[in-house]
Amino acid sequence: MDRVKTGIAGFDELVQGGFPKGFNVLLVGLPGTGKTIFGLQYIYNGAMDDQPGVYVSMDAADGKVREQAGQFGWDINQLESDKKLSILRVPLDRERVRLFDLIQEEVDKIGAKRVVFDSLAAFAINIDQFAIPLAFDDEIDRVLGKSNTMSAAMLYEGGSQKRITYLTINKLSNLGTTNLIITDQASEGSDLTVDGVSEYVSDGLIRTTLASVGQTTNRTLQVLKMRNTKINAIKHNFDFGKTGIEIEE
Repeated sequence: MDRVKTGIAGFDELVQGGFPKGFNVLLVGLPGTGKTIFGLQYIYNGAMDDQPGVYVSMDAADGKVREQAGQFGWDINQLESDKKLSILRVPLDRERVRLFDLIQEEVDKIGAKRVVFDSLAAFAINIDQFAIPLAFDDEIDRVLGKSNTMSAAMLYEGGSQKRITYLTINKLSNLGTTNLIITDQASEGSDLTVDGVSEYVSDGLIRTTLASVGQTTNRTLQVLKMRNTKINAIKHNFDFGKTGIEIEE
């Protein structure tokens, strides 16, 4: 199986060399556990290895994303100029935003191989502002046995959070990229994620945690699932080095 290396020190060894190509991998954790840095590092390392990527941001302003990247010396501006990387700041002040059209445009523009979606939880909170497609034109035509019959996608009009989450992950799969999807951990109950379904729908699942022991802050990362992969499921400590996340053996 083709693998997409994250380039994150100590991580790829946990999943037989990287994410399986074309997978949707979910990264879940509470705020402050390093999820955004992990996503930025995945996109940056790909861009440096001639695998362009799109970072879809709903949780932070464009400047904040660049600021976080800058602390590790990642030159986002240069990679954007070279069409190796794109930061898509999703507008949250408009209605009926065709989000997946926007993402597809950015993917096509730079020939992206990787996408980071940050975050599924923020997307769900603002769901009323988005138009969620059930099927695109070519899918509709194929089902109806017609050609050029409709000019717009069928849109989901229901209010089921689980259905919306499923549709979102499914549409990301249609991009043909290898995707890292970031979301928040549930603070209580039996579900791992706040939506209670993305952990089952995704191909891979990684959890980050943060705990304070005395005056020491301890961050851990654990691979809980990766289809078609023999994983190292032990919790591993990690820290932020000069060039990004570094995972201990």
